[in-house]
Amino acid sequence: MKKNLLLIFMGAVLSVTAQNVTENKVSMNFIQLPTNVIAKQYTFYDLEIVRAYETANDDSLAVYQAKLESASAVYEAQLAAWKDNVASMKRDYLTQMANWQKANNAGTPSSPPNQPVYPAQPVMEIVAMPQLHNDITDPEIGQIVNLAGFNKGAGGAMITVTINPISNLRIIEAKKGTGSQTKYNYTCKYNLPLGLKVTVPGQGVILQTIVNNGQSSYKMKSFSSSYEHELWMLDNQLQFWTDLEKQARAKALASLNQELNNKCGFPVKSRVAEVYTVKKFKEHNYADLITAYTIASQGYKKMAESRNRNEARGKLLEAIAAWKKILDQSTPADKKSRINDKVTALLQCNIAEAYIWLNDYDQAEVYINHAKSSGVNKFKKKANQLDALLKERRLRWNAYFG
Repeated sequence: MKKNLLLIFMGAVLSVTAQNVTENKVSMNFIQLPTNVIAKQYTFYDLEIVRAYETANDDSLAVYQAKLESASAVYEAQLAAWKDNVASMKRDYLTQMANWQKANNAGTPSSPPNQPVYPAQPVMEIVAMPQLHNDITDPEIGQIVNLAGFNKGAGGAMITVTINPISNLRIIEAKKGTGSQTKYNYTCKYNLPLGLKVTVPGQGVILQTIVNNGQSSYKMKSFSSSYEHELWMLDNQLQFWTDLEKQARAKALASLNQELNNKCGFPVKSRVAEVYTVKKFKEHNYADLITAYTIASQGYKKMAESRNRNEARGKLLEAIAAWKKILDQSTPADKKSRINDKVTALLQCNIAEAYIWLNDYDQAEVYINHAKSSGVNKFKKKANQLDALLKERRLRWNAYFG
C-alpha cells in the first residue's frame, strides 16, 4: 500500500513538473532558399515541353498497322484457300449429279448425291485499335509548373519537362465484406515518370532528374459484383482512360513542380516554431520569459518579408539578448531555483532556433550542443530536431549567399 501511494505521489510530482513548461506555437512563413541556384542576374524562366508520349503513340500505331497487315494477309490467304475448297467441293458435287442424272435417264434410278456441307467462310481477326495518349497543352502544364520567385518569360532559365507515356497499367481487385455487404474495390496501378531539367545560360545544366519514378495508384469505382465492374468497363473504357490520364498527369506534374521549387525556386514555406516559456513555479516569476517570447514572435512574423530575413533581425536579436540575460541567472544544479536545469535547457533551445533563423549557424550550434548535454530529455530531443533544421538551413544559405 505504501509503495502504491509513493508511486502515485511521484506521478503527481512528475505531472506538476511537466506542466511548468509552455510550448508556445508560433506560426510563421519564410522564403526557402534553393540548393541548385540559378545565377542571380536571371529573374525569368521558360518552359520547354518534350512530349515523349507522342513517340509511344507512333510506336503503338506502327505495331497496330503491322498487326493489321499481318491479320489481313492471313485472312486473304485463308479466304483464297476457302474459295478453292468450296469450288472443288462444288465441282465434285456437280460431277456426281451429272453422273446420277445420266444413269437415272438411262433407266437406273437411284437417290441423288447429298449436297456438300461447305466450310464456314473465314473471318478476319479483329485487331483492336491501341489506346493512344491524349495531348496536353503548354498552358495546361504551365498552370501546374511554375518557378516561385521568378517571372515567366524568355532570357533566363530553361525548364525542360518530359511527359512520358503511362506504362505498366494493371487493375487490382480487392474483395471486402461478406454476404450482401460484399464489395469489390478496384485500383489501377501504373507508372508515369517525368523528366525534369533546368538549364541556365553560363551555368549549363544545374538540375536533371526523373520524378515520380515509381508505381502510382488511381482509385476506381466499387461494385457489388465483379461482373458489374466488367460491364462498367465495357461501357466506359474510353472515359476511364481519359480520367486516369488526366489525374495521373496532374499528380505527376505536381510532384515535378515540388521538386523544381525545392531545388531551384524560392517558395514561401510555413513552419510552426516552438518558443518555450514557464508557468508559475513555486514563488518564482517568469514575466521576463513572456516578454522575450512576445518579442521573438514579432520577429518570426516578419520572416517572409525578404530572402535574407533582415526585417526579422532586430526583434530576434532583442529576444536573444533577453534570453541570455535570463540565462546569466542559471543554476542548473538547484532544482528549486528560478533558472534550474529545465529552464536553462529551454532557454538554450529558444536561443538556438532564433540564431538559426538569423543565419548565425555557428552560434546556433553552440546552444544546440548545450541543450543536448543538459540532461533534460525533452530538450535533448528538441536540440536534435534543431540540429537537423540547422543543417538544412545552412546548406541552403551557403548555396545561395555563399
